[in-house]
Amino acid sequence: MTAVTASLFLFHTNSNEGYAIAPLETLFYEVALEITGGDPSRVHFGYRSLDTGHPRTLPHGFKNLIAYDYSNQDARNIRQLADYVKQNQIRLVVIFDIQPVHPLFKPLRKAGVSAIITYWGAPISSRMPLWKCTLKRLQVAMSHSKVDGLIFESKAMADLAVYGRGVPPAMIDIISLGVDTSVFKPMRSNYAYEALGLPQDRKIVVYAGHMERRKGIQTLVEAAMELLDSRKRQDVCFLLLGNKGDESKPYEQMYVGLGIDGLIQFGGYRSDLAKIYPSCFCGVIPSTGWDSFPRTPLEMAASGLPVIASRLDGIPEAVLDRETGLLYEPGNVKALADCIETLLERPELAAEYGKRGRKRCERELSIENQRRHLHAVFLKRLGIVAPSVD
Repeated sequence: MTAVTASLFLFHTNSNEGYAIAPLETLFYEVALEITGGDPSRVHFGYRSLDTGHPRTLPHGFKNLIAYDYSNQDARNIRQLADYVKQNQIRLVVIFDIQPVHPLFKPLRKAGVSAIITYWGAPISSRMPLWKCTLKRLQVAMSHSKVDGLIFESKAMADLAVYGRGVPPAMIDIISLGVDTSVFKPMRSNYAYEALGLPQDRKIVVYAGHMERRKGIQTLVEAAMELLDSRKRQDVCFLLLGNKGDESKPYEQMYVGLGIDGLIQFGGYRSDLAKIYPSCFCGVIPSTGWDSFPRTPLEMAASGLPVIASRLDGIPEAVLDRETGLLYEPGNVKALADCIETLLERPELAAEYGKRGRKRCERELSIENQRRHLHAVFLKRLGIVAPSVD
């Protein structure tokens, strides 16, 4: 069933942020077209700033763009958005990482919005003692300026909403990220070696993502140093992708003088990951801070790679321990090095994990599954009966 409903998607980032935001922008646009009867004039996107240009993930010529910073709770700022919503007859508003009680929501309803959904890619709260969680639950229950629903990418993140922020389970939907298995797929390739000049007699361990501290880059570099310098492995090298500007310099300084510079390479922010992964041996997700349900291990798994990851937040929902990869305790350098060495010593096990990961992506974690679940949740919160996706 299709609803002709104008929609607005508000992001907490500037346009063209990249990383995990980019696939979601494309997916939201596609789902929005479905619920607006295929009319792009009824689809709207907002970013904290548009100074970084027209969003590359949206169609060229797409015009319904606004610059809006919803962290600014000034009454005039809120009124400007409410006026925009009313003028464009917007009925569905989806906002990234905004608390379930916020002064913005009541004016939006007065402007005609039927459903407000918050999409969370970050932790909404830490776990709280029972008494504090009870107070927060009362705040949500009694507020006249709250959301209709919250979407989380993992059960671990949803649990923080229930047991930390006091959000009733009925307001929550869990929609795992999906991967395009027609783009990310196993294939024989030397692409990474040729494109990045890596030694072809060594297997590539790859990381891709932000370079911020919570992503555990230091842990991965130390594990690489352990394998290459301390254990003298002659069969492995490391490729870390996603760095911008000078972000890699502090990590590169860690192994200066050890003679392993060419074996730990930072390759920058890349748009050719689907070509790079198939020529790698395994992927690593070394997060030490929070992590919701990262898309990268799905892309790696869909490409046929076993994935080694820290046992943190929603990551064990993305990487199944001893089924599609190996988990280790966050920040444990030796344990990470041991996991990598296990796969190096047992290539048949690595291949089996890779095959299982690929099958799981095809069966459960495809982009099409994510799209259908998003469509169903949007219709549900709008009060429209959606077809079952179970």
